[in-house]
Amino acid sequence: MSSRGNGLLGLLQRVQDSPTASKRAYPIAVAVVLVTWTTYMTLSNSWHLFGEFWSATLTMTLGSFVAGATAEGGAAVAFPVFTKVLEIPPETARTFGLMIQSVGMTMAALVIWVRRIPILPRVIGWVSLGGVFGQVIGAYWISIGGANAKILFTFVASVFGAAVVVSRWGFKLPTIERLPSWRLNDRIFYTFIGVIGGVFAANTGSGIDMITFIVLTLAIGINEKVSTPTTVVIMGINSVVGFAVRGLFVGTIDEALGYWLVAVPVVIFGAPLGAYAASKATRDHIIILLVSLISIELVTTLLLVPFSPAASRLAIFSVAAAIIWFLAMLTYRVKHIVPSMEALVAEEANAKLGDASELELSVADGAKQEVGEQ
Repeated sequence: MSSRGNGLLGLLQRVQDSPTASKRAYPIAVAVVLVTWTTYMTLSNSWHLFGEFWSATLTMTLGSFVAGATAEGGAAVAFPVFTKVLEIPPETARTFGLMIQSVGMTMAALVIWVRRIPILPRVIGWVSLGGVFGQVIGAYWISIGGANAKILFTFVASVFGAAVVVSRWGFKLPTIERLPSWRLNDRIFYTFIGVIGGVFAANTGSGIDMITFIVLTLAIGINEKVSTPTTVVIMGINSVVGFAVRGLFVGTIDEALGYWLVAVPVVIFGAPLGAYAASKATRDHIIILLVSLISIELVTTLLLVPFSPAASRLAIFSVAAAIIWFLAMLTYRVKHIVPSMEALVAEEANAKLGDASELELSVADGAKQEVGEQ
């Protein structure tokens, strides 16, 4: 990329463009986090926390990898394990999810950036903007309730998993790797998605990533290898916002602080490793992993969460609403996106061909120069 602006974006661009700086960015970030964390643990005499909260370290060994590799987010593993297995209050599990993702998923986002893994920057920007409002609304005005929020999210995700399978192996719909258009309506739409997702994340620790992923894959037909890292970056940004809201304004991080401290040294490696693994995996592998995680989440919810009559009605409603919503998105994709995909696919193929031709010409020029020198 040739554009080199000023400020933070300009700095990030220069780091990405520099082979040396991009290779060193992640190790330097890891070193800064580890030195800061070790200093705090030592000065505050907090090493004993590992004996008390070791379960968080173990949980996030898997959870951080999932956070970087899928659209589920680390809280999608932490929240059910904490609330269903360890019987930790949902509020603590939610806050921990936001806190730990603010470290792990931002580190994964850094790896995605410096390795030039394809993402959708415009979607990230506008969804993240809406997510700021969603976090504030969810923290102050809309409280879904831990158990109800998780039931709602689990059943919506389950229907989504079925829709992805049908879309991929049933209808065999084609995919694209970039947005077919970008207008004012798109900005408004993705901001709205961010608000809804931010409210979910404020209540369960995750959600903005999965909701964005659902829209991108079902309605727009974005390839999972592009939509997954896009949502990882979005969840990282939204987790930082959620951490700030809870820590600076609402003041509800004390109960989760011990769990967070013992998980930090795990997630700074696990989430980036997940992002790297996803970039090397095939589209089908990503779908299979995602559907497997959703299936596990559904089974554990059915087995471990007590269903009151109200919760049962919520589950039925969420399934019915999700089916209608997903069918509407697939219909939109078939009617409006698929017809324009052929032109986009041809344009992408031509762009890749052009890059290959430029590379061949560059190699040929270099060879001629060497011959001339000899």
